[in-house]
Parts: sequence; C-alpha cells; structure tokens
Amino acid sequence: MPHLSAVCEPLHWLLDKDTPWHWLPKHEAAVQEMKSLASSMPALCYYDVMKPVTIQSDSSQRGLGCCLMQEDQPVAFASRALTPTEQNYAQIEKECLSIVFSCQRFRHYLYGRDLVTAETDHKPLIAIFSKPLNAPKRLQSMLLTLQNYSLKVIYKPGPEMYISDTLSRATTQCTGRGTVYERQAICSLQQEQQDVKQINQADYLNVTDHRLALIRQHTDKDEHLQSLKSMALAGWPYLKEETSFTVREYWTFRDEISVQNDILFRGQKVIIPKSLCPEMLTRIHSSHVGGDACYHQARETLYCPNMQAEIKDFVSNCTTCNEYAHEQQKETMMSHELPTRAWQIISMDLFSHRQKDYLLIVDHCSDFWEIELLPDLSAETVIKHCKAQFARQGQPDKVITDNGPQFTAQFKRFASE
Repeated sequence: MPHLSAVCEPLHWLLDKDTPWHWLPKHEAAVQEMKSLASSMPALCYYDVMKPVTIQSDSSQRGLGCCLMQEDQPVAFASRALTPTEQNYAQIEKECLSIVFSCQRFRHYLYGRDLVTAETDHKPLIAIFSKPLNAPKRLQSMLLTLQNYSLKVIYKPGPEMYISDTLSRATTQCTGRGTVYERQAICSLQQEQQDVKQINQADYLNVTDHRLALIRQHTDKDEHLQSLKSMALAGWPYLKEETSFTVREYWTFRDEISVQNDILFRGQKVIIPKSLCPEMLTRIHSSHVGGDACYHQARETLYCPNMQAEIKDFVSNCTTCNEYAHEQQKETMMSHELPTRAWQIISMDLFSHRQKDYLLIVDHCSDFWEIELLPDLSAETVIKHCKAQFARQGQPDKVITDNGPQFTAQFKRFASE
C-alpha cells in the first residue's frame, strides 16, 4: 500500500510508553485512510491463469475469512459470519469449514487447476488431510466436498496470515441484497452448509437414544471431559506441555476429537465418561466372550483411555468365565514300538555333571543303561564310544537321539556303514 508508514505515523506515536492514551480526530482519520487503502482497487491484482494460486483461510469464534492470492498479492477477498450451529463446531471443524468456504467462494478460479495451495494456521488439520478415514463424520463430509479441487494443504503460522485472520474477525450477516448472481451463489453455499450441519454422528452408531442421553448426562458431570470439550471447541495449543494434565492423554489424537450435541467423539466413536465405564464393561462382556473379542466389538463404537487393558482385567476377573473356563488339554503319550529283543532299539543323549561330559545309552527292551565318560563332545569321540558299546551289546536296528550336532551328517554316515 502506498505511503502506509506516513498514514500510520499518528498511530505509531500512541505506542510510545511515555505518551498518555488519547484518541483524536487525526487518529480516526488515519484508521479510515488505512481501511480505504486496504480496500481500494490498487491493492488487488488481476487474476492470471498462468500463475500458481494460493488460498488463505482462517476461522475465528464467529466468522470465516479467506483470500485468493497469486505471488503473495491478493486477488479477491471473502468473509462470512458463522451460524449459531457452526459456532458450536470444534475448532478443527471451523478451520476445515473455512477451507471449504474459500474453495466454494472462489470456485471459478480454482476448479480444474492442477494444484491449489491452501494455507492454514491450524497444524492438526494437516494430519486430517493425510489420514481422512479416521476423521469425524462432519469432517469427512467437508473432505468429500473438497474432492473437486486438487488441494495441497500446508501450515503457516497465524501471525503471517493477517489478511484472512482480519477478515474472519470482521464479518457481517448477509442482508440478502446484491446482484442476481450473488444471491444465487449465496443460496448455493447455504444449501451446502445446511447439508454439513445435518450430519449427526449418532446416526452411524449402534447406540440407542436413551443410552446417548445417559452419556450426555454423565459427560456434563465429568470435569475431565468438560475440559476436553472446551479444548476441542477453543482449539488445542501448539505444544503438548501447554495442555492441562487432565486432557494430555488425548494429545496424540487431538485432531480426531469433535463435539456434537454435547457428546464427545473420537473419530466415529463415543468417548465414555469414567462414571459409565463399569456399566459399559458389564454390557460389553454380557455374552461372556474372551477379552480380545470384547475389545474388537467395543472399539467399533466406544472409546475411553486404557480401554483394552480395562476390558482384559474385567474379563480375567469374571467369576462365570473362570468357573466354566476350559482347562488346558493334555497331550496324549506317543509310545515307541515295543522291541522284540534286547538292544534292538536304543536311545542316547549327552549330559554334563560336575564339569564332565557323559554319553548315556538306554535299551528300550530291558531299560538297561550304559554311561561313557567323554573327553570331548566331538562327533568322532561319540562314534568311537558307540562302536565299543555295539561291540559288546550288539548292533541295534534303530537309534533315537535329539538330533544334536554330534548326531548329524557324520553320525548318519557311521550308521549307514
């Protein structure tokens, strides 16, 4: 903007620590002149189809603001106020809604382009665009709307997005005036916004209305969940250390938490208050199936911290399950064939006793055993002592071992000879 420093000079003097606060007509004239410079035509550039396009979008507590930019110069502005229903959205849903609003408002500039860069100051929203399947239903609906555009969402710190931030905080309600095209565009946007507002996550859950009312009642009384609700609606801080200890365990999936009808959701699952966990555990294990089966059934609908461990502890302490639990089946004994003569079938193994190694040979017919002291554990030594035993007792038909290193290839060649 031309001569901006000269126009803002009366306002700069007010920031001096030695200057008492006062507001004179020259200060008011400087503000009005700044507004005029910001909204005048020279501040905007013409749209060029050959240049890359960037959209800035931001959300405040009561409004949305967006700006279409090329080469860091604004091309068009837009803003609107949030409806009472949208004001109750979680902060991450408001930020995503601002991107939807900017794409719909500047559709004629963005539709059909190979790449559109979307800047947001809400870092958890980046993860939602990279893993949309875990997003809440309302965010999924917004992401489906954005499928018409080739978006690349990037993070930009809030202080650097002063245009969209200012527009989101200076919104006015629609008066219904304007050209026919503007009225039709507004009606189209309002219809799409109505479709998003009508999404009720409870319709996709296997939970009765009575149970949802009970969850809502206990959620209102749970201090930890109320802190989590306030954090989700107002927005999460940038650092985990800045969150309170009561909600720090939800930090890793903070981008999946949403609020609807005073009930907290993690993605598509209901967050259960601590006071309802014992009752929910009883209902989950009502069919007395195993711990893993109970967890796989519960995780489709419910969520609470350490739910898997609590379900396993509850199942392991179930009196009915422990009473009728199946005992471990005993393996049947697999006996060897009975020999018809002594030294027909033998078993041999090595063992150590008092730092000395021995070879044990047992006859299956008489249970007679022989022990040989071994100077070492090599295969040659074992074969040498086996020859001495076979010379005295006779050559066996079958030798059973544990397939140790001494009874492998070299011993098999000895047996075949």
